[in-house]
Parts: sequence; C-alpha cells; structure tokens
Amino acid sequence: PGSAVATEPFYVAIITPVIHYCMGGLQCTVDAECIDGRGQVIPGLYVAGEAAGGIHGNNRLGGNSLLDCVVFGRVAGKAACKYVFGAGDKFKPCPTPNEIKDLTK
Repeated sequence: PGSAVATEPFYVAIITPVIHYCMGGLQCTVDAECIDGRGQVIPGLYVAGEAAGGIHGNNRLGGNSLLDCVVFGRVAGKAACKYVFGAGDKFKPCPTPNEIKDLTK
C-alpha cells in the first residue's frame, strides 16, 4: 500500500549511457567482401554484423539489426567458403555431408 512506501527499502542503481548499436563499419560489397580505401575488394576478407557498415544507410529502423547478423552472416560465410574452396568447389577438404549430424561421426 501507498502508506508503506516511506518504510520500504529504496534501491538505487547508477545508469550510464552505453552504445547498443553501431552504425559505422567496414565498407563491403553485396557478397560481404571488405573494400579498402581505394575502393578495391580485399581478397579473402569478409564482414558481417555491426562491423558491416552502410547496410541501413543513415538510420536503422528498430529491430532491423538482425539483417546485419543473420543475412550478412550467411552471405559472408557462403562467400568465404567459395573463396576457400574455389568457384568450382575444386578444393573441398572433405566430402559434403548429407546432413549436419553426419559431421559429428
């Protein structure tokens, strides 16, 4: 009840501003390849998540930060695999498993 407020414990916490999202980052191609200061792709270097800059333009809509992580994480992963294995998969280190659980055998 309101009459008990004066006798109840009062807890205080110090709140400081924090960065919850970074709008900057590395410039990249649609394949998540990093671009250097001269506008050239850096071979074998990929970016995803908040480190990928320019995905949202000048402002990000709330909730859309998952685009950086999920979409560009997958794009970067696929592009990195293509870079490592070669365009024709000629450098695959092992046979492609039928299912993910086959990798644990």
